[in-house]
Amino acid sequence: MTQIQSTTYFTPAEQVSLSQELAILGVQSTPLTSLLLSKGNVEKAMAVVHSWREQTLDTTDDISFTEGSETTVFQASVRRELNNMLQIFKKAVSISGTAQAMKIDEFPSEIKNRLLELKINLEKTLINGLKDDASTSGVRKMSGLIEFADANNAVTGRVNDAGQLLVSTLEKLWNNNLIDGEQYVMVNAQAKQAIDAQFESQYRYIDKTTTFGLVVRAIETNFGIVNVVLSKHVPVDKAVVFNIEYLDLVALREATFEPLAKTGDSTKGQVVGEYSLKVGSPKAVGVITFA
Repeated sequence: MTQIQSTTYFTPAEQVSLSQELAILGVQSTPLTSLLLSKGNVEKAMAVVHSWREQTLDTTDDISFTEGSETTVFQASVRRELNNMLQIFKKAVSISGTAQAMKIDEFPSEIKNRLLELKINLEKTLINGLKDDASTSGVRKMSGLIEFADANNAVTGRVNDAGQLLVSTLEKLWNNNLIDGEQYVMVNAQAKQAIDAQFESQYRYIDKTTTFGLVVRAIETNFGIVNVVLSKHVPVDKAVVFNIEYLDLVALREATFEPLAKTGDSTKGQVVGEYSLKVGSPKAVGVITFA
């Protein structure tokens, strides 16, 4: 990771963007966030509620016309309006003058740790977040990937049948007439072991390293290739399948370091960011529940 500057160089009102550091920090611990950042699946929000029209394709079967015909029929797919809340993530640091004197890079090191903690918390929320417009808890909270998933894509079964359940979920996404895009399944260790056991002897199963350094296993099935990603933040009884073409990380404020006013013999600062998740269509997300 690029070294974060010591506060010796900061003016009292200076803010330093940490968006590049966020992208490369803790990749194995934050595979979804790192994946979205590495692929450039990032949007700028303009308000605390981010809204969009559902991304769908028109399904008109017959679009043939006579030669020279006048265009009087226009296609438009039904598109729901969807939205999600922007959630504030913040971590703060306070280092005494003595600690800073003994170790000159103590403050930047602490900021790096707080940034990693912020990214891990963001990762958990992108997967498991439950939407709250602040009317329940008083704090704006985003809806995560599991909550966004289309109910028609839900599959339930034993963890020992995880491989077949994955194929069933991919079939559901296949039948939803989605835009072509890379497919991923995020699983915890127990479910991944079951998938490993089933697919190693039945399907083409290859290891690969992505451009952002995350090792995944690619499974070639009749419903397309799916990349298996291990995640400690997926609940033990779940697996999440999605088409990455439909996901974006939304930022109102990208991760930034802000120095705080000095009120005594200590140096203070905070790392803050305001993010949300955009799911172009819930039909591009499926959840497997292990009963």
